This record gives sequence, structure tokens and C-alpha cells, in this order.
Amino acid sequence: MSNQNTDLGPKNILQAIEGMTLSLNPDEAKDLSATIQFHVSDEGGGDYYLRIADGECDFSVGVAAEPTLTITTPAEVWLKISRKELNGAMALMTGKYKAGGQMSLLLKMDNLFSRQPTEAELAEKGWL
Repeated sequence: MSNQNTDLGPKNILQAIEGMTLSLNPDEAKDLSATIQFHVSDEGGGDYYLRIADGECDFSVGVAAEPTLTITTPAEVWLKISRKELNGAMALMTGKYKAGGQMSLLLKMDNLFSRQPTEAELAEKGWL
């Protein structure tokens, strides 16, 4: 989310991860088929995953059978990354979270999830 719309940023880890479905850039994802698994610890923690296919992204709670990329993170770390308060690459390099699997997908995430959700989309989810 941009700094000018920080009030529209995710309020909790569930919104941060599920909200990635709203920020998927379909042009960047058109030829991609992948599953991103999140193992989140601390407040709001749990197992969540995103499935990307045909330029669309779906959110699910649970553990994916064969994730392409697995991210293990404290809730607060990923929430700060999603709000653009923390650089994701720097957080990974300094051990704030861990990733395994197809690391090239991790490197593409800023571009993949670069669309700014509208207020109407956020309101429809009940997040405003």
C-alpha cells in the first residue's frame, strides 16, 4: 500500500495475506501457476496460502499440499512488510522471516502484488 493511503493498509495478518488477492497484478501473473504457503506465528498466526493461476489469486486457510514457496514469519513482520514499513528483502536477509522453495517467486512478489486495491474492494471485504 502506498504511504498516502496507510489508513487503507491491513489492520491484521489475516487482512495482509488475504488482501494480497486484491493487489495481484493480472498482467504479471498471467503465465504463473503457483501456491504460496504462509506459516504465521504470534497474534493472528496460523497457516494460510494463496493459489495463483490464470491471472487470478485465491486465499485459503490451511496447509497447501505442494506449495511452490513457503514463508515462515511472525505476524508483525509480514504485517510491516505488507504496509511497506519494512523492506521484505532486508527482513529476509536479517532473519526476521524465512522462505523456502522457489525463491525466484519470492523475488517477483513486489511486482506480482503491485496493484492498489480500491476503497470499494476493501469496503466489500468489510475492512474499512
